[in-house]
Amino acid sequence: MNTIKQSSQKDGAELPKQFRIKPGTRFDTVGSTARAEIAHQSANLRIFRLFALLFAAVMIIGLITAGIVFLRESLNKQKQLEAALAQLNHMEETPPQTTTNDGIPNQYAADLHEVALMTFRTENVMPLAPETLRHKLQQQNDAAAAKMNSRKTPPVIPADGGKGADFICPTAYLEMIGIPKGTFKMGGSLDNEMPAHEVTISSPFWMARTEVTNRQMHALIPGFDAGVWNGYRLNFPDQPAVRVRWDQAVMYCAKITELERASGRLPSGYVYRLPTEAEWEYACRAGTSTNFHWANEFGADGAKYANLLDTRAANHFNWQLKQISDPAPDDGHLVSAGVAGRLPNLWGLYDMSGNAAEWCADWYNAAFYTKDTAVDPYARNPVNTAYTRFRDYDAGTWTTETACRVIRGGSWGVEPKKARSAYRDFMPPNEADTGTGFRPVLARDISVAPQN
Repeated sequence: MNTIKQSSQKDGAELPKQFRIKPGTRFDTVGSTARAEIAHQSANLRIFRLFALLFAAVMIIGLITAGIVFLRESLNKQKQLEAALAQLNHMEETPPQTTTNDGIPNQYAADLHEVALMTFRTENVMPLAPETLRHKLQQQNDAAAAKMNSRKTPPVIPADGGKGADFICPTAYLEMIGIPKGTFKMGGSLDNEMPAHEVTISSPFWMARTEVTNRQMHALIPGFDAGVWNGYRLNFPDQPAVRVRWDQAVMYCAKITELERASGRLPSGYVYRLPTEAEWEYACRAGTSTNFHWANEFGADGAKYANLLDTRAANHFNWQLKQISDPAPDDGHLVSAGVAGRLPNLWGLYDMSGNAAEWCADWYNAAFYTKDTAVDPYARNPVNTAYTRFRDYDAGTWTTETACRVIRGGSWGVEPKKARSAYRDFMPPNEADTGTGFRPVLARDISVAPQN
């Protein structure tokens, strides 16, 4: 019988354990074991190669897909950039009428056009542009801003108390609309709006054409963010800045005053501040005496002027509300909209009803109308009032006595009757909500009480 004996040689390389032949092993047994081991190793190698090929194929497909997506996005971005540049060129080549019909220079129109160009470069072109183009566009913006800031002439207060010329405040690019002095009937039919009485605004002033936007807020408070509510953004650049406390609004106005005074553009005795309640209602009414500045009833035309709570929004958010009086079916927005998207009042002020309610300078006093002065009334003393808060955890309410500041105009989340010209609302000055912002005025300094 053919058998092999294990060699006792010590020289030469030792075979791997799996290939060592035990003494007495038959040759045919050794051959079958080796072949089986080789076949097993070959199968493993084929599986490894298969997985390697699959991995390589997946990687190649992934790279090709990523390349196609990148190329498509690059082409889309290039098309968007070309379209934005074409629109920018059109804006630059179509300047506004820089003189009035009487041939008087219209600086407001020129500045308004320049601000529109600066905004379009920053928000529509620069995010798409390569670095060199972004740098060039930023230089153009810086030059335009420097030119506007180089002017040292303050707005002229009309000697006859009439409407002052509209202008752009370079500090935050606020559009300021001239409001003449005058007398109007202030108040309405609710207890805290009575008695309706005659009030005189003794000096002309300027009021911001719109509520302060997030864009304008960022100009002086870069970290400000109105955030998101219920999945809906409140922080788009053109939306009104909300979630603003009264003291933040005052600080914003004080900063403008400081910078404009340093630039020599502040009229003597005037400051940027929040409007008094009387100034606000006077400007809102714009010479009208109806419940809303366009009519007595909110009516079919209401949504053309005001973004308020409508039937669609109430149903969408499933708000358990009492019967809403005179709502719009759908004003096109569930939350706040971009400012100046609706019709203005007769004096060119937008969103005086709805979109965002607006802080006023006064402390709230339900009985103030029974004892206020007939000329430039201003409630400068705090009075505790019942203020109702809502509990998040059970939708219940609780009421405390605290001093509050006046809020006017109503917001996107209130029914039309709360956006009447005479409607008075209030909130503690250290609180904020998703429906309250502000609108500065350039007006007489009221920080010091007049001497009787």
